[in-house]
Amino acid sequence: MGPPDFRSELREFLDQALADASAHRDPTDLTGLAEDYERAMHRAAADRGWLGLRGQDLVAFNTEVARSDAPLIDTAMTLTGSVIAAYRPALLPLWQSGQVQACIAYTEADAGSDLATIASTAARDGDGWLLSGTKVLVTGAHKADWCVTVMCTDPASPVGQRMTMFLVAMDTPGVSVQRRETMNGWTLGDIHFGGVRVGGDAVLGEVGAGWRQMLSAVAAERSGAFWLGFAAHSLALLVDHVRHGSRDGLPLSDDPFAGDEVARLSVELAAAERLSARARRNPDDLAMTAMVKVFATELLQDIAQTATRLAGQAGLVWAPLFGDAPPGAAAGGRFAWEYLERVHPTISVGANEVQRDTIARFGLGLPRRR
Repeated sequence: MGPPDFRSELREFLDQALADASAHRDPTDLTGLAEDYERAMHRAAADRGWLGLRGQDLVAFNTEVARSDAPLIDTAMTLTGSVIAAYRPALLPLWQSGQVQACIAYTEADAGSDLATIASTAARDGDGWLLSGTKVLVTGAHKADWCVTVMCTDPASPVGQRMTMFLVAMDTPGVSVQRRETMNGWTLGDIHFGGVRVGGDAVLGEVGAGWRQMLSAVAAERSGAFWLGFAAHSLALLVDHVRHGSRDGLPLSDDPFAGDEVARLSVELAAAERLSARARRNPDDLAMTAMVKVFATELLQDIAQTATRLAGQAGLVWAPLFGDAPPGAAAGGRFAWEYLERVHPTISVGANEVQRDTIARFGLGLPRRR
């Protein structure tokens, strides 16, 4: 995936850019790094043309930045680039410049995996709209310059015609963010829209087409490249631990069970890579993209759980990203961090239980639940 010379250039860049990362820690952010440090990396990557990559180069980029823990995962292009390209292409150069951060805000307290029950509203107000309601569990809300969201604009219509997608500047009067801590210490955000007035040009796409546009945008996030990068990194740490670590005074490398587990996970990762490649060749196949989401995110959990099990007590000693490792921590505290963190991907971008419904319906042709 990706030409070898590009991967070499990218890895060299990441090694140099992250050399002093520990001096810019921020454990309250998902990246583990300070916002100004993250924005500087976005600009540096943009200067090299990397925020506008497509095809195999984009796959290689996403995989490598995830593998290195670089704060180049939730860029404005990654989160909202497909929507901007489709409905506001004039802004695409700004997105690709690395000068802005963006977030996506779909989920509500009573509309998590079932986004058909969205209650936030947008009411016509002259030539604009008034936005009211609260979106929850938004990644990067506290540092975003722009937000892509969906609001109910016609509650009497069927679900497919009930919602409209909007692009909202986060400094618009009436927009506020409340940060909420996750169990790994970083925060998600609740975005409150308190009668926020936006112009008619805030509509993305067509009025009433928000449901279809949202489904397309969410599907674009499920290529699996980031998840595979995370998995490759975690598995490499586990292999190193098995090679050099011990448990109960005995080398783990002599434990046939440890060897079998590492081999099993290596096979699973290779299978995930093949499945992800198939999904990228068939981006409109809802069942296939759902399969990637389920398989890749549950592989991350499997690796984390296996690592803590093989490492024993040392695998339960936790440290934040780029933080100092406590004494006795396996993999510098990363195994415990992974154990807690990998609950998140199985819920985000459509819970895996919902993805299995999609596989059953569109992949196997089973009837919808009554």
